[in-house]
Amino acid sequence: MRRGYIFLWVGCFLSLNVHAQLLQVTMTTDRKNFLPNQAVVVKLTVTNVSSLNVILADGEDWIQFSAHDGRGIPVLRNGNPPRGKSVLVENGKRHVWTFQLAPIFDFSKPGVFTIHARIKIRQFNNFILDVKPLKFQVVAGVKIAEMRRGVAPRQVGQPPDLRTYTLRSTRVHGRTHLFLRVEGTLGNEMRIYNVLDLGRKVPFGKPQMEMDPKGVTHVFFQFYAKNFRYYQVDAQGQLLVRQTYFFHKYPPALVRGDDGRVGITGAHRELMKDDFPKVPDRKRTSIGAPSRPVSPNLLLKK
Repeated sequence: MRRGYIFLWVGCFLSLNVHAQLLQVTMTTDRKNFLPNQAVVVKLTVTNVSSLNVILADGEDWIQFSAHDGRGIPVLRNGNPPRGKSVLVENGKRHVWTFQLAPIFDFSKPGVFTIHARIKIRQFNNFILDVKPLKFQVVAGVKIAEMRRGVAPRQVGQPPDLRTYTLRSTRVHGRTHLFLRVEGTLGNEMRIYNVLDLGRKVPFGKPQMEMDPKGVTHVFFQFYAKNFRYYQVDAQGQLLVRQTYFFHKYPPALVRGDDGRVGITGAHRELMKDDFPKVPDRKRTSIGAPSRPVSPNLLLKK
């Protein structure tokens, strides 16, 4: 009888080991540190190294995430990832899923966090495959500037909503990056609208931030020896414009005209591949610097 139990245990172990070797699964992020409430995007890559075709994402509970802080305490969960559509991963092929985990888990405070994932494969009698945990850090960053403004309410007769725009910097892959955090009120509720990564910046120099009469926030900062980045962001923290400028001798500036319009003076605009909105390839040339402050929107139409 004891020998029968041993054979049964060995058989189960070999079965689990065979199933685990059918798929190679990795979980990654594009960085190892984030700001509080920043979008934490996780990529799950599944490579089918077997001779079989495998069906995944064929149930509500096909993948389960959990998160723990540095002390091993579970992180508060605010929901579940969307199921998506069933996917057939053919033998020798791979498939990548992208999950946004910041709304699902509360990463609003600095600390070290670990993400765990488990995949259920119904095709293999509900076999559970544990994915290698992913560790990252949430850091407060360094506050550079802050601006508080009232914005028009969405309903007539309501008081203005309050917005706080905060520029913070932290290191990403060994380089200093600039972030814009938009938070404020929505009626009687306080909420975080967005945390935007504006890209790398030089360690020296102070970014400029202004708001125009339409409630659009303008951010202008240096990211290379002769290059500046320019952003426009709306009251919900959504990106409206991303442009690149360069100068020859004297650094440019973000200025406000007598009519309240915000523009850039002392720089040439360089049309780039990562411009937003995207510029067609045939129009990707430089635009000369104006002799007086001109709205970047006017430069875009020129």
